[in-house]
Amino acid sequence: MKKPFYISSAFMCLVLILSCNTGPLNGIWQYDGGMYNGRPQKASIEFQMQRIYASDTYEAFMFEGNSPAVLYNSGIYEIKGDSVLITSKFSTRPSQNTDVTIAYKFAVNKEKLTINGVLPNGMIVEEYWKKVK
Repeated sequence: MKKPFYISSAFMCLVLILSCNTGPLNGIWQYDGGMYNGRPQKASIEFQMQRIYASDTYEAFMFEGNSPAVLYNSGIYEIKGDSVLITSKFSTRPSQNTDVTIAYKFAVNKEKLTINGVLPNGMIVEEYWKKVK
């Protein structure tokens, strides 16, 4: 008689644990353009960039044609209020931003993510991402 209670209790605990690990950024987001120092930039039609956000890590991939996805950046992030602190730990290109934490403001509106901030080199960025999964 107690067995169904234990199974349902264990299931409820699992659901609660998983729901705690879902944040506003969790999922797969595809780059959809942006503004860089006030200049608009459209998303490329030749390749796609996607970010996968997990509970506190992210990975950024580039997809071009039928070629396999290429990991070009990854790291950790932390959400504090309406800010996301992103620290790149890996980049395929030499970067002065590796191991540097950059604070961005972010907003999620349904399936749209907007992040904006100032890079260490002074560039003002506002990027748009759409949720694909």
